[in-house]
Amino acid sequence: MKESSYIISTIQKMLVSALKLTEYQVEENDIPVELNQQKNNFGDYASTIALQLAKKYHKKPADIAQEIVSKIEKNNLIEKIDILGAGFINFYLSPSSFYQILVEILDQKENYAKLETNNLKYNVEFISANPTGLLHLGHARNAAIGSSLANILEHRGYQVIREYYINDAGNQINILAISIFIRYQNLCGAQLELPEDSYRGPEIIAAAQTFKDKHGSEFYQKEFSSEINKVLAEFGIDYMLNEIKTDLSNFGVEMAVWFHESSVYQDGSIKKVLDILAKNNNSYQLEGATWLKSKQFGDDKDRVIVKSDGTYTYMLPDVAYHDNKYHRSDLLINIWGADHSGYINRIKAGLAALSDDPNKLIIVPTQMVRLVQNGVEHKMSKRAGTAITMKDLLQTVGKDVLRYFMISRASETHLDIDIDIAKSKNQDNPVFYLQYAHARINQIISQVPNFKMVQSIDLLTHKKEKELLILIDEYLLTLNRVVSTFQPHLLASYLQRLAKTFHSYYNECKIINIDNKELTNQRLTLVWAVKYLLSNGLNLIGVSAPNKM
Repeated sequence: MKESSYIISTIQKMLVSALKLTEYQVEENDIPVELNQQKNNFGDYASTIALQLAKKYHKKPADIAQEIVSKIEKNNLIEKIDILGAGFINFYLSPSSFYQILVEILDQKENYAKLETNNLKYNVEFISANPTGLLHLGHARNAAIGSSLANILEHRGYQVIREYYINDAGNQINILAISIFIRYQNLCGAQLELPEDSYRGPEIIAAAQTFKDKHGSEFYQKEFSSEINKVLAEFGIDYMLNEIKTDLSNFGVEMAVWFHESSVYQDGSIKKVLDILAKNNNSYQLEGATWLKSKQFGDDKDRVIVKSDGTYTYMLPDVAYHDNKYHRSDLLINIWGADHSGYINRIKAGLAALSDDPNKLIIVPTQMVRLVQNGVEHKMSKRAGTAITMKDLLQTVGKDVLRYFMISRASETHLDIDIDIAKSKNQDNPVFYLQYAHARINQIISQVPNFKMVQSIDLLTHKKEKELLILIDEYLLTLNRVVSTFQPHLLASYLQRLAKTFHSYYNECKIINIDNKELTNQRLTLVWAVKYLLSNGLNLIGVSAPNKM
């Protein structure tokens, strides 16, 4: 995979050619070239290769830098090269150096930076909320992060499995069944109170009503038996999953695999795991329970996986599930909430104990989301029925705003969403600001319907044009950073900078100038490229790019 931007790759090739004429031999991918983000007149791009070689060859880096620069063949791509400080090589680029990037973008359009599918299969598991209620704020964040990451990985050539793990085998399912049962009895006329640990959201009443519509009074005033528990558990899981799937679809998220926890109990996976652990001598018996030797694989202590009464701890089916994923994927990526932080080493220890490679499991941790309005945080409690659901927020602010806000910060940082800003239709709302940039470009290019690609961009010498060209080159670099860090907020941040720079450019430069057709066409070439990057980037994070606003 192409790991750097077009310009960085071009500079690396220049440096390789120059180094071949010296005693210094370095592979192209080992040559450091970085974009100057500071805009501090120290070049557009810089390389520290001289400092790197100085240690190996025991020479002054400034002398090595001078020798390298003297061997760089002059061309029309570089306006100037200078050496600063201890041996930093700074490159000042001409507009022409960016021409080929614009050609590629305008030629490939929505397929720009898209690679052919390779043989690597990435499993991205995200959300995986218990089917005991509707999705809430935290689930919405995981959904936006997971689906955006999956989109970008797919765009960069990876095979991606989007997967949802359904926790349908724990005690929470029994609580769901009794909660629906009591609400059903209430709807039939019985005056029963919910047990203290019941689920109390309005979706429980809605589920009970649907159950009543289907069964009438068939279960009215009956004792809550194991048979009724089974009926209501199956109904409740199906009902909640249908609600979850509907909300995810409205959020622009489609899962390829819905994996039921209950299946690892039924298909022999748990027995297989227990047998392998015993064969590997990585489990032992103590006081009637089966323990995993997890401490020797990086956990802080050994863990019980089968209780003395023969029932399984939560960890055992979870290890079995991860072993299942392990053998059908090349890399496992779990988007997990902050409440799972203490669980990471346990699952990795479980994989290692099975002779699976725990380094194939990547955990992307997410932090809490707070919804703030008028300076007051809205507290959430799922069982108390006071959670703000994804459904609520989709109705309040819409898919585009909610998806963008949920990936606007690094996943491991806390996120506050100001509902008033999210609902606003001005530049205070970052989504409006982004989409308006795309709509503004469409308004501009619609004035020149017969536009044709220019043969040169040598007239794009305004400082804002240089900033845009460098940002355009940075798009590919940003996608690769997302792939290597699993952090899609980097693309959201990039798109904001691109939109901000375009708006500034629009305010400072007259794009369509009837007195200068060549300059007009060169500037239209530039804004067409910005349009495609905005549209493509927004699409990857699940946000629409409207042509009019």
